[in-house]
Amino acid sequence: MDVSAESVNAGAAFFVPLGAERFAASELTQGPWSLEQQHGGPPSALLAGRLERLAPRPELVPARLTVEFLGPVPVGEVRVAVRVVRDGRSVQLVAGELSVDGRVCLSAQLWRVRAAKVAGLPEGALASSQVPGPVPAEPQGPLARRFGYGRALDWRFLEGSFRHPGPATAWVRCGRPLVEGEALGALERVVLVADTGSGIGAELDSRRFVWPNLDLSVHLLRVPVSEWLCLRSATELGDAGVGVARTRLFDEAGLFGSVAQSLFVAPVPGADASG
Repeated sequence: MDVSAESVNAGAAFFVPLGAERFAASELTQGPWSLEQQHGGPPSALLAGRLERLAPRPELVPARLTVEFLGPVPVGEVRVAVRVVRDGRSVQLVAGELSVDGRVCLSAQLWRVRAAKVAGLPEGALASSQVPGPVPAEPQGPLARRFGYGRALDWRFLEGSFRHPGPATAWVRCGRPLVEGEALGALERVVLVADTGSGIGAELDSRRFVWPNLDLSVHLLRVPVSEWLCLRSATELGDAGVGVARTRLFDEAGLFGSVAQSLFVAPVPGADASG
């Protein structure tokens, strides 16, 4: 299954709603490890969006989202179920699962907290990191075009690239709906691209290794205020096949959050892992 870059409709969505919290995944959800499986970003964002729509309260803002990847998500029909775990006066915890044919593939929890100005914070306590740099004029990252998700987003690298392992910084924009007929929400926008940190800041050659992430933990200081999001990502590797990808999140106003991903590292079958 393949889709040429020219055939990706600019208005096409990652998911089409089927009713009763069922959704059909389009080819734009394809991930890098298999064109038959979804990238972690779209299903995580779908689940996050359903969580944010559950029991909304205007005074609450998202503070932390964690996603556990319990199994691969095929490019096909998925179902989402969400519930309220705790609904306190100042905090709220909601949780949910994304499943395929009765098999749970993703589970997630979202903490929301009461937003209020706090007087008397010490100087320097507030995040004030400057933006790494402006959005480059020309798109980059042609290797991302090998799979649907990579073609669905606009990539602009400030440092590093998909071609060379090592830390990297890139601006990313999604100019299409996550779900057909729905506007892309701020949390959905963040989660959709947050899972790319382990790819942007990869330390390994994808021809010789795979490094799928087991989880996704997104911490937010605030919601982003711009369409373009900037990811500054780096990966730490141990000698036991375990890694951690860490990402700082920026928008055009500055730092707004961070991401951590636990990685499982393994050689590509038949590849020469010695280099």
